Amino acid sequence: MSDTASTSAVGPQPAAARLGRVLVSARITAGSGLPPGTTRRHPTWGLTFVTAGTGRYRDARHDEPIGAGTLVVVHPGHPHWYGADAGGWDEHFVVFDGAVFDCAGRTGALSPDRPLVHGLPVRRWAARFAAFDRPRPATVDARDVEALDLLAALLEARDLADHPRRRGPVGGAGWLARSVELLEGDLTETLDLPSVAAEVGLPYETWRRRFRAETGTGPYAHRAARRLSAATDLLVHTGLSVRDIAAATGFTDERHLIRRFREATGVTPRAYRDAGT
Repeated sequence: MSDTASTSAVGPQPAAARLGRVLVSARITAGSGLPPGTTRRHPTWGLTFVTAGTGRYRDARHDEPIGAGTLVVVHPGHPHWYGADAGGWDEHFVVFDGAVFDCAGRTGALSPDRPLVHGLPVRRWAARFAAFDRPRPATVDARDVEALDLLAALLEARDLADHPRRRGPVGGAGWLARSVELLEGDLTETLDLPSVAAEVGLPYETWRRRFRAETGTGPYAHRAARRLSAATDLLVHTGLSVRDIAAATGFTDERHLIRRFREATGVTPRAYRDAGT
């Protein structure tokens, strides 16, 4: 949440909600963060997700580097500072408040003792937070839903930090679960299937045959189906453009997504969204 960069914040500020509310959401390019040497106590909750560039975060217990894929969670009243290195950084930020976030803070689900999550896949999580770059909902119910969606994203990010991917026994009983985890990982990455087989300790052809026998589909088709499912979720639950959804879910471009979507559903992504399916 930079003090110096220009933003395209989505407002105006909404009225109160029962459970929580998103106050403002924006993207910042070449931001600087807080002025060096200053300390901020923010009156509300907030998050900054850095998509490019580097910097640093400091508070009484932390002095940590920030890079692309770092999520900073700002707790109300907690003194802190963070800022970009020379050249600035790009970020998404969201400001929010409400009972669900305060409850998460009281129970330790969100804690100022752990203000950072590192190593989140940039394109996937940029799309996740960009989903809040939209006009604020008009009804109390919709504002509550939006707040709960944001809390779910924060807890999911925290869970990734608490439970990093672990290697199972080579060729052991956990090979299928590990295979699925790798195939359904960062969908924006180009995944080398023989490297997945090697990761689970099996020769490629053996792995491919066993995977098909267990799941009913091949590894490539499984990953392609996961891409399409993720794109459908973003299409239904966000206001992102088809082009942005294609980028966030690993399709070559918008036309690639449209072609695959039409093959699977018989309609284009826009027609699917317009039909409210």
